[in-house]
Amino acid sequence: MKRNRKYGQLFIPLPAAIALMLTAPVVHAHNLWLNPADHFPQVGQTVDIGIGWGHKYRENRVDQEVTEDRVEEISAVDPEGVTVALERVSGSLFRLKIQKAGVYHVAARIKPGVFTTTPEGRKWADKKGVENPIKCTAFHICAKTLIIAGGGDRNLSGAVNQPLEVIPLENPAKLKKGDAFRVKVLYDGKPLPNFPVKAVYAGYEEPPPLPSREDTPAGNPEGKMSSDAAHKGAMTRYPVEATTDDNGETSLKLDRNGHWMINLSHRLPYPDPQTCDEKMVNAAFTFQVK
Repeated sequence: MKRNRKYGQLFIPLPAAIALMLTAPVVHAHNLWLNPADHFPQVGQTVDIGIGWGHKYRENRVDQEVTEDRVEEISAVDPEGVTVALERVSGSLFRLKIQKAGVYHVAARIKPGVFTTTPEGRKWADKKGVENPIKCTAFHICAKTLIIAGGGDRNLSGAVNQPLEVIPLENPAKLKKGDAFRVKVLYDGKPLPNFPVKAVYAGYEEPPPLPSREDTPAGNPEGKMSSDAAHKGAMTRYPVEATTDDNGETSLKLDRNGHWMINLSHRLPYPDPQTCDEKMVNAAFTFQVK
């Protein structure tokens, strides 16, 4: 392992990172996210954009980090809808030259993969590649952020065609503490109704999980939670949670300034159940409230 001294980031192999997070207690789902050094630059500036990875959105927006070979793609779409190149500084640090006023959509994804739980543990293969498969998950993990240049909002609600995507319905540059942020959620380019949307601010510390009713029998008057209930997470809690309406839209009440991340996780049956059981798509959208 090695550490990026400038950003304090820890480099670990991606399969090991995913295995660690998927076997740990369920606190926050593992995510990929983007960390622009400046969400609101002026035209002519160059913005550093870091790639974050992990299950906790810390105050410095760093948890763990994918290695260079695992980042399948990172790209930006400028205010005119033109795809522009980013300069690669390191395995997870990029730079974007801001040449137009308006909204830049920056998107990234890791290489998709598959793992199967077996009696011997988790294997990095589908059900056909292991003995005694219990459950197989194919995963696709992506991230998106906005850079709003020169105060303009041209191309604000543009899409980058991620399988699971947050579309802002208002300019984050205008958000203040206490405002509600309206967004739309798309899956395969179509609005996703009745879908849970969760948001967390950088530095959020989740309170201890509440014990379930089954975990607090008369013989446990103090309500202490068993290790099994803790592992199940006893319902993950985010500071902001909402559900989309019939049009795939919802509002998120933001109670503070700072960096925020919207988390989406969609699980659905895999097309070929003989090969795998489910498809998991995780997406994160980062923005800043000033």
